[in-house]
Amino acid sequence: MRAIFISYRRDDSEGQAGRLLKDLAGHFGHDAVFMDVAGIAAGRDFRRVIDEHVATCGVLLAIIGKNWLTAQNAAGRRRLDDPADFVRLETASALKRDIPVIPVLVQGANMPQAEQLPPDLAELAYRNSVELSHARWDSDVQLLIKALEPYVEATSGAPAGGAGNAAAAAPQPNKRAVLAIAGASAAAIVVALVAYQWVAAPTPPTETAPAARAAPDLVRNDAAKDAVAATNAAQEAAAAREREAAAAKEAADRKEAARVAAKQAADQIEADRVAATRAAADKAAADQAATDKAAEEMAQARRERETRQLAAEKAAAARRARWPSYNFPPPNGGSLVFTIMPDGNPACASYNAATCLWGLSYEQLDFARLRPLVCGEMHRARWGVTGYEDPKHWCNLAKKVRAI
Repeated sequence: MRAIFISYRRDDSEGQAGRLLKDLAGHFGHDAVFMDVAGIAAGRDFRRVIDEHVATCGVLLAIIGKNWLTAQNAAGRRRLDDPADFVRLETASALKRDIPVIPVLVQGANMPQAEQLPPDLAELAYRNSVELSHARWDSDVQLLIKALEPYVEATSGAPAGGAGNAAAAAPQPNKRAVLAIAGASAAAIVVALVAYQWVAAPTPPTETAPAARAAPDLVRNDAAKDAVAATNAAQEAAAAREREAAAAKEAADRKEAARVAAKQAADQIEADRVAATRAAADKAAADQAATDKAAEEMAQARRERETRQLAAEKAAAARRARWPSYNFPPPNGGSLVFTIMPDGNPACASYNAATCLWGLSYEQLDFARLRPLVCGEMHRARWGVTGYEDPKHWCNLAKKVRAI
């Protein structure tokens, strides 16, 4: 019987569920942990298959990640609201059978409230939860294992708590060899005692010559020596076995320490990778923002430059329209740039407000120095006539040209 059933949603917490399966199987044995309802035969009611699998477990672990509660299907419907959702079927089946259900929170997820759950899952909100965090994964798993041990049946494959103990994994001395050594030691001790009694026993007086009595004494001495040698050999063999067991345990301890160090190094590498990825993403975002800002500033400057240029072109066009050029006939004739002032009087291009700039084109004029000579009273003050007295004067002709 599989005592632990792991229920999870693939696109929510597959990585954490797989890691937890490996840790629990390493402690309780692979036969004690079940994850995934696979191999449902065609034509079988998958609801009944899930119910049968859940019915054989002693405890169900509901792995809850950040998207467990809100995950949606392709139609945009929340998966938990679908009565045929596998996660809902697994958890609801365990709750209906009053099988212990332990919510396992991962990825910093929060415990769902009863009003957020379908009616057949509402009881889940009142079950005590445990949290597995990335930074404290090993210690959190150990706490979970202690909570699971009352629900797990002992199996012949992996006794509870035994698979993760490095000392238990160390090779033990061969039982038959130890029994043989113990038997040999006991036999040697018995021989030694018998030999000692034989040697120590008084020799009854006989008529045998001293040389005849010496032979048995030598035999008894050799037997005692052999017994002591056998005892020493047995003790040395036992000591060797003990040293072998101690060396095996030390090797197992070193292997476990190396495994822990390798895991810590892997965790550090992963943390460094995540930090580097985040830093690269932040830098890329900052660079993109700076590029976008520079592009916007350049575009704004171009728009302002184009606006100024257009305004200047419009002003130049307007000014050119106000200052046409005309080739006036004699007596005071020739090419002359002129304009009509707001009061209706013509004015010629001039730098001193006295003499017109005959023969200069519009492009040759320096408008910054321009001081026009205006027909009428200004012309009279300078030349004694308004310019309108003579019909052929440019003042009269300019009005007609402009009117045309």
